[in-house]
Amino acid sequence: MQGDLRLAVLGPVRAWRGEAELDLGHPKQRAVLAALLIREGAQMTLEELIDGVWGDAAPATAAQVIRSYVYQLRLVLGRDGTGHIRSAGGGYVLDAGPRLDLARFAGLAARGRQARRDGDPATAADRFAEGLGLWGGTALAGIPGPCAAAQRTRLNELRLTVQEEYLACTVDLGRYDQAATELAVLIVGHPLRERLRELQIHALYGAGCQAEALEAFRLAARLLRAELGIDPGPALRAMHQRVLSNDPALLHPPVSALPAPASASPASPPPPVPAPAQLPADIAHFTGRDSHLSALTALAAEAGSAVVITAIGGTAGIGKTALAVHWAHQVAASFPDGQLYVNLRGFDPAGMPLEAEAAVRGFLDALGIPPARIPADPDAQAGLYRSLLAGRRMLVVLDNARDPAQVRPLLPGSPGSLVLVTSRSQLSGLAAVDGARTLTLDLLTPQESRDLLARRLGAGRTAAEPAAVEELTELCARLPLALNITVARAVARPAFPLAVFAAQLRETHDRLAALHTGGDVTADVRAVFSWSYRALSPAAARTFRLLGIHSGPDITVPATASLTAASRDQAAAALSELAAACLIAEHAPGRYAFHDLLRAYAADQASTHDSDKEHHQALHRMLDHYLHTAYAADRLLRPVRMDMITLAPPRPGAAPEELADDQQAWHWLEAEHPVLLAAITQAAAHGFDLHACQLLWTLVTFTDRRGKWHDSLAAQAVSLAAAQRLGNLAEQPFAHRALGIFCGRLGSYADADTHLHRALELYRQLGDHAGQGATHFLLATTRELQGRYREALDHARQALELYRAAGHQVGQARTLNAVGWCSSLLDDHQHALAPCQQALALYRDLGDQMGEAETLNSLGHAHHHLGHHRQAIECYRQAIDLFRAIRHRYLEADTLTHLGVALHAVGDLDAARDAWEQAQAIFEDLQHPDAEQVRHKLKALS
Repeated sequence: MQGDLRLAVLGPVRAWRGEAELDLGHPKQRAVLAALLIREGAQMTLEELIDGVWGDAAPATAAQVIRSYVYQLRLVLGRDGTGHIRSAGGGYVLDAGPRLDLARFAGLAARGRQARRDGDPATAADRFAEGLGLWGGTALAGIPGPCAAAQRTRLNELRLTVQEEYLACTVDLGRYDQAATELAVLIVGHPLRERLRELQIHALYGAGCQAEALEAFRLAARLLRAELGIDPGPALRAMHQRVLSNDPALLHPPVSALPAPASASPASPPPPVPAPAQLPADIAHFTGRDSHLSALTALAAEAGSAVVITAIGGTAGIGKTALAVHWAHQVAASFPDGQLYVNLRGFDPAGMPLEAEAAVRGFLDALGIPPARIPADPDAQAGLYRSLLAGRRMLVVLDNARDPAQVRPLLPGSPGSLVLVTSRSQLSGLAAVDGARTLTLDLLTPQESRDLLARRLGAGRTAAEPAAVEELTELCARLPLALNITVARAVARPAFPLAVFAAQLRETHDRLAALHTGGDVTADVRAVFSWSYRALSPAAARTFRLLGIHSGPDITVPATASLTAASRDQAAAALSELAAACLIAEHAPGRYAFHDLLRAYAADQASTHDSDKEHHQALHRMLDHYLHTAYAADRLLRPVRMDMITLAPPRPGAAPEELADDQQAWHWLEAEHPVLLAAITQAAAHGFDLHACQLLWTLVTFTDRRGKWHDSLAAQAVSLAAAQRLGNLAEQPFAHRALGIFCGRLGSYADADTHLHRALELYRQLGDHAGQGATHFLLATTRELQGRYREALDHARQALELYRAAGHQVGQARTLNAVGWCSSLLDDHQHALAPCQQALALYRDLGDQMGEAETLNSLGHAHHHLGHHRQAIECYRQAIDLFRAIRHRYLEADTLTHLGVALHAVGDLDAARDAWEQAQAIFEDLQHPDAEQVRHKLKALS
């Protein structure tokens, strides 16, 4: 590698070689690097590293794992010069010197203090500002373990001390307004720190705000007595007396503005990511809630000095989400860095609430973080999310939260952002611990209810029947949800008098439930749902009931057709009728979702009107729909697989979708991925264990290419449990293999080994040579990811022998390529050629374009390193043509990168530039970190 090495611990732990950021691995591996860096060139024993990374929870293999981490870090950082990890006396030493941001920070702080002692506050402030500019967030952000926790506290205290010294210089230079503004922000996070209070009082007095300075002292004194039971210290009291006596020595002549500490920018900025704008559509006929809107606007004004959290509570159907979304649209321009929104599904009766980790990953995706850069550890993901929001003005809407624990990982950690939470729960814990402001919605006032009806139905229609309007508002209990359902029915029948709808509601047997506004929330709206439901056609009513069986989060027309054993035209007509009656919402084109109370009511109606047998058959049809469509999609993405399965025919009435090509297959899997994961869980919960196992099989190719490894782990665990319940050993090892694949992709190599060796053991019990070969192939892949190329080659060779014993041609082709590839990685390029050429012939006989392209890429790599550049160029070009044909854009870009290197080697610089520019465009479109490497190649070429 070329270029200077730079290392950072003042924020996330990162490293760069020149302009290229290095991949330091998963959080525990970075924890080892952090511990060595913090030790500042002194030896750290193996035992100290184990204790620092795991504490009392260290696994039995901890020493081996630490050695593996060090090996990987040496490969990344290099083995010579500063930055090399040296073995020393049973431990390790890393002397980073000035290449470490912490060393530079300490040096700048020391120079600033010396300048201040020399009577030069301007130079001191410059040095302090330069040092603070090295910080990129909380020290050691996202790093687990006791060592990081202790050092994080120490380093953040060092930062705060330098911030105090910088602000003291600002005051000494007479920049009182600047100091007062920055101190107000800093004190929010450190309200009991007396030195900050002392500086704040001085700055306010210097700015001509003597009354505010005295009030700041009184506030500090009250807080110290209330929280600690102590009076202000001598320095703070002395500053108070100097302000009271108008001490002229407190005033300094102003000088030019000081530079504020800038954020560190050690690497080239990534391509710009549009500010997220995730708010749902505004409410077209929003009515009332003026006092609540004003209260929210007043709270928003505080967002510049603190993280403001507002929790909107109230009963179901009261309009919490409508208020939050409507107000968010009104103030969106005040949050120029974007708006994030997520439905946490806290009270979804048909499924589990959305995990906070899944919501964090969704926000990271919206903020432009590619899947490859999202850490595996949930705490690290939350830390990355908070780091991204630091210094930004973001509006975060967390809809339908269940409890404070679901909300806390989604809260920003620094001032400037505002969080809006809606929930049926009071979230008192969020108010007590996190300082949330609560806003409770009550029923609409009578006038607001009348206004809602008039805006939706027209002033002329409501003015013509004032008595019916009054009765409707009272019979609907002034509940917005009930009123809107009434309006939908009246809009659909413009010729009916409003008195008809009032009579229908008045005469229903469940009217008292609709008028009841306390107790069971579901009972509050059941009557409204019941009379709306009874107005449906028989087909729509049956569709509504069976939709209560669906796992969610949403459904399409084709899936509804299979669920109900109807034609697609019939399903579309039924969904349109339900949407018109406000019993379902088309939240995206062609995708329908329930309000959670409506889902509960639909399930209640299904249990009342339909038999258990019909429920079971409907669920079977729905699972068959998803399984057979997902299977077809997988076959289009990867026509030749090593481990094929056989599906039972779909049940009568199930009509899987027909996908035209691999592009349509990809789009279908992208849209249905959350539904398919939920279907796996639902299948396992209702006795469809084989469906759970086979659905997982259909998702492996897509999940691996898309990088959705985090989201799939829970479904894979469910599928494994289902396979174990089946008692059929044939299903269990594949589930272990799938878990092994994705644990390896996420850097959890120990877990990957556990699952893969368990799969190997089960295949041996079955006498399944092909299954054993597939598992050894995955072990080879995992070893390659760890840089253990010799072990990878051994596993690839074992896989090849097993596939030959099984007569499995696809497996032989894949492992022959793996043998050649691993040989090339071990610099045995000559011996790499023969197995790769054998693999290429097999793949061409099989018609496997994906395998053929991968093998051509391997041959190109070997030929290039043997100096056969023209042959390498031809192999790469053929591979690129195939990757384009199968629409594998990442591998197309990766091979274009290699092609550019080979073209550069023969002096064809224009062609090399063209290849790299194409690769860069694809990587940037995919938001893949490899774009940075290609960018540097182009820069060097220029």
